Amino acid sequence: MNIKRLLLGVMMLLAVVGADAQNKRRGFVPERFQADLEQYITRKACLTPQEASKFFPVYREMRRKQHAVHKELKGLKRVKPVTDAECEKNIMMRDKYQIEIKEIEKEYHYKFLQMLPAKKVYDVLRAEDMFHRQMFKRAANRNFRKK
Repeated sequence: MNIKRLLLGVMMLLAVVGADAQNKRRGFVPERFQADLEQYITRKACLTPQEASKFFPVYREMRRKQHAVHKELKGLKRVKPVTDAECEKNIMMRDKYQIEIKEIEKEYHYKFLQMLPAKKVYDVLRAEDMFHRQMFKRAANRNFRKK
């Protein structure tokens, strides 16, 4: 009888530990990050529901375009060229991609200004920066505590 209880207790303990480990492994969830970012921007920039419903689809479109270029840039950073000519080409391509990301941003900032007052666009940009800073700090603190 006691052995059955002991086995049942051990099995329950393993189930709880396993579930907790799965929750910790999830880590970064892009959908949750995007929802938190949009909620933060809406609150900090004082966007009305109507403004938010017009703004965020265009904002997401900008981020998708930037992300596509950023993936290309990231690929360049992972490769170590051997010759000077390859290194120079890599550097020039990095510059090209970084400029392209900024050009996309500039294009969309103009679109944002067509939708929202300049003060709100400024507040949106500032809120976005603040949100990312907070996320990096949290991630750094989590990594620091693990060591």
